[in-house]
Amino acid sequence: MTKLGAALLPLLLASTATTALAQSAPAAEPAPPPAPAAPAAPAAAGQPVVVVSPGPVVVTQPAAPAGAPAATAPAAPSTAPAGPPQNADWNDLNHINGQLVKVGETNDYKKSYKRTSISTNPIGWIIGSYGVSVSYGVTNNIAIRGDVGYLSNYLDENTTGFSVGVGAPIYLRRTYQGPFIEPGFAIMTVSRDNDFDYAGCDDCSSSSSVTVAGPQMLAGWHWTWDSGFNLSAAFGLGRNWSSDDSYSKIFPNGYFRVGYAF
Repeated sequence: MTKLGAALLPLLLASTATTALAQSAPAAEPAPPPAPAAPAAPAAAGQPVVVVSPGPVVVTQPAAPAGAPAATAPAAPSTAPAGPPQNADWNDLNHINGQLVKVGETNDYKKSYKRTSISTNPIGWIIGSYGVSVSYGVTNNIAIRGDVGYLSNYLDENTTGFSVGVGAPIYLRRTYQGPFIEPGFAIMTVSRDNDFDYAGCDDCSSSSSVTVAGPQMLAGWHWTWDSGFNLSAAFGLGRNWSSDDSYSKIFPNGYFRVGYAF
């Protein structure tokens, strides 16, 4: 046997032995299949179902059960509306605590007021009746008033007179503002000179005088503005207590005055 054959002989014997062992060994049993995955717990009604697959994760939303209210998207946060444009100095506007009020009418909303008022009848000064009246507010609804007047060539050149009066106007809203009633007392003396001519007498004259005194009741309205400027008017009737029968026992009376309160 050559040296090459001697070297290959052991390798040949080992290969023959391995083949024999493989043929004589029993065949291996196949591996059991993998156990099925446990079923997923059923999703609660209205809850999303997550399906896991080799691909991307997909989330499905189940249909709402019958009778359930439909889901609504959350409302977007609201933004405050922009305010009006500011085109005037707030200090130049008439207002009460931020509420706009017409110029001159702030007085309509206040309980406080200017207590003293001096007034007169501007029309009287044109026709010969000169007078002045002074009022003072004693409460939020009551004032006291006194006035004096003088007649000179009243309506014509032959009539003169003098008058004084007192009153207590009672205001339904607030002193010097709105409707009022005014009980009072007045005294007035009027003289009239009559010139006439007749046969045998040139430039003859006669005079007459009458005095009226008694209580009176007036009703009127008073307007007052923020500046203190005010206006009042009242009308009513008086009772003549004088024994002079030349004047009616019931007489009309009234006044119109423009004044300033402070």
